[in-house]
Amino acid sequence: MTKVTLPNNPIMKNIILLLSLLVVLISCSKDEMNGDVVTDSKLLETLKQDAQDTINVDNQYLVLQAELYRDFFPGTVNTKTKRRLTVSIYIMNTDSAVISKTFEIKTLYVINNESIWISTPGEREENSTPVYKRHYINGPEWETNINVDVVVAIQDKKTGITNYLQARNHLIQRLD
Repeated sequence: MTKVTLPNNPIMKNIILLLSLLVVLISCSKDEMNGDVVTDSKLLETLKQDAQDTINVDNQYLVLQAELYRDFFPGTVNTKTKRRLTVSIYIMNTDSAVISKTFEIKTLYVINNESIWISTPGEREENSTPVYKRHYINGPEWETNINVDVVVAIQDKKTGITNYLQARNHLIQRLD
């Protein structure tokens, strides 16, 4: 075994100590949440009043389904990241026809009492089935086994009009 000795120079000792501390701080950086959690009574009122169970975009009657969970199952993935809220949304055409690309999701809102997690999507996934799918990860660390409302802002590309589509009372599941 090799013995490590520090230099006798006090300046060098301080530099080594500072560099070691910097490495530790960088390796312990906080996991970032995607989006923001806000408490905004006006936004909450707007979402509750304007969100519909079914909306019409380009003669497509769309509905929203959602799955929400936090993953506590042990594994090799970064446990800080995987324990954050994950939301999977599914937008379906009520007549089961393939959804056209005449709309885009602008914003996801997950409502937990007065708190609202706001997240924006990345690039749109291709949809070759009647279901439009999107996954949002790294949400807030809210309790599991509680019910929340999920709302998406959908903009019609032809008219520019934004409508709110909702899925109420969905359980945040705990995966063990």
